[in-house]
Amino acid sequence: MKISQIRIEQQPDHAILRADCAGFDLWYKFPAPLQPRLSADPFIAACLLICMAKSQDLQLEDSATYSPTLLRNLEQLQDIFAYWQDYLGHNMHHIKIKGGTAKEEPFPCNDKVSFFSGGVDGYHTYQQNQQDIDYLLFAKGIDMQLSSGELYQQAFACNQQYLEKHHKLLYPIETNVRFLGYHNQLKWGVCFGGGLSSIALALGVKKSFIAAGLTYQNNVPEGSNYITDHLWSNHHTQIVHHGAEVRRIDKLKQLTKDQDFLKILRVCWHDHGYNCGECEKCLRTMSSLRLLGIKTDSFPPLSDQLVKHKLREQKLYNIHDVQFLEENLDQAIAVNDTVMIEALQHIKHDFDMRALIKQADELILHGYAHKLKQLFVRH
Repeated sequence: MKISQIRIEQQPDHAILRADCAGFDLWYKFPAPLQPRLSADPFIAACLLICMAKSQDLQLEDSATYSPTLLRNLEQLQDIFAYWQDYLGHNMHHIKIKGGTAKEEPFPCNDKVSFFSGGVDGYHTYQQNQQDIDYLLFAKGIDMQLSSGELYQQAFACNQQYLEKHHKLLYPIETNVRFLGYHNQLKWGVCFGGGLSSIALALGVKKSFIAAGLTYQNNVPEGSNYITDHLWSNHHTQIVHHGAEVRRIDKLKQLTKDQDFLKILRVCWHDHGYNCGECEKCLRTMSSLRLLGIKTDSFPPLSDQLVKHKLREQKLYNIHDVQFLEENLDQAIAVNDTVMIEALQHIKHDFDMRALIKQADELILHGYAHKLKQLFVRH
């Protein structure tokens, strides 16, 4: 994969760092107060796992500069992700970074930032590190679709007003880095550690927090985690994975102390309203709120009727989602919510049975049943 035409495009109200990544126009847009850093580092971070999955060396144009610190870290990152290839769903090959020039160039930005979109993990990281965060970033294209204009403005305004009460600035940024993976047949879950880090590297900040979704206890290989995130750092920007010591449901418990944030709590990524109240992530959060006895205008209450006819029919396909379900199940048992216990156990049983059938297919039929199913789906 060749990375070329690395440049900064200046406009009166914003600046864009962009490059051509094998025909994909990858860009990062920052408002006028923020100035991106001209470097190949963000593009290397965004493209590394894609190149590993495609078994392609990463070729930089001759004029490109990169951090030798990042390059050294990439060796360990490649070792780790290569061992995780069975979990990631791609054969991950070691690749080389070619071309360009290694330079540890000084950069004047000493800002410390974190991502914030009104979600549970980002809130926890902000709350725990307020004194070490200068401002926060709400990334359109990551937390919300690039096409979500009006809804993004609504969500941004809610978060901005909340943070202003705490004397913190929230900046709107935009990037299409999430779609680079899709363009190359990689899911965001595989490459989002490098993707989020690439935003921090593009901005050239001194430190950037990435909020943990999973815990140390239940961590499974994915694109962002406490094992790999810090290795996306270069000589200037430190990437910090934060919050893996606390379960998602325990982060939600903190919200009872912050009614202002409860009013703007937003977890949905479907962009069908502020929270659609129907997707897996919304229903999972609504389950936690019910079990913790937390009420908020951000979500409709999860009634017994919804539990029996909406939540119970959910199908999970990702082990990460099962871990969140198990947190809710533990809480349901603790508060003796029998309606929730039955529904959550049903979802878990359904996931386990499908996983068992898949395993049997692979061991006995060598995946023939799955291939046959895909054949029928295509026709």
